[in-house]
Amino acid sequence: MEVDAINLVPGDIVEVQIGDNIPADIVLLKTSEMKVNNASLTGESEELLRIPEEKQANIFESPNVAFFGTACTNGNGVGIVFKTGDATIIGQIASLASSAEVRETTLQRDIDQFIKIVGVIAVGMGLLFFVIDIILGYSFSTNIVLMIGIVTGNIPEGLLITLTVTLALAARRMADVKVLVKNMQSVETLGSTSCICSDKTGTLT
Repeated sequence: MEVDAINLVPGDIVEVQIGDNIPADIVLLKTSEMKVNNASLTGESEELLRIPEEKQANIFESPNVAFFGTACTNGNGVGIVFKTGDATIIGQIASLASSAEVRETTLQRDIDQFIKIVGVIAVGMGLLFFVIDIILGYSFSTNIVLMIGIVTGNIPEGLLITLTVTLALAARRMADVKVLVKNMQSVETLGSTSCICSDKTGTLT
């Protein structure tokens, strides 16, 4: 019978044909020239031959296992489900990625500090002139308007646009040398990098 992958449970027997996505982590019982592409897990685009009779201690290198989210690119096979949903290898990777600690970049910390300093100066100047004008005898409504004008006048409205344009230009220059920047704020961090370590696919994590 045909069932949705979401309804599979450990112990189910599934048949995989060429062009199918593997519906769960399965141990292969029988194959016929079956090959899978594990690029979504390992970044390797090479097709791997699945052999039910061969086993290895490292599950990632074991030829008798096919993983959820990978594709069957050749042949067909039959396997038994042993992990589904978040318990699958790709589910565990997704869980680790979502629970990873997100740290502020140097640029974010500098901008936050700059905004706090500007905010204190703006409010301080507004209050100072408000008190001075009260002493000089101006009306309360006039002083309020003046204080609001001073506070808003100290806000650097063009800061966001300037930063965005600057980072975009830097990202464009990096794109010219075959570096794809997904996070704009990482451009500033890369400017102070002396050593970059990556896997052979060129992906930085």
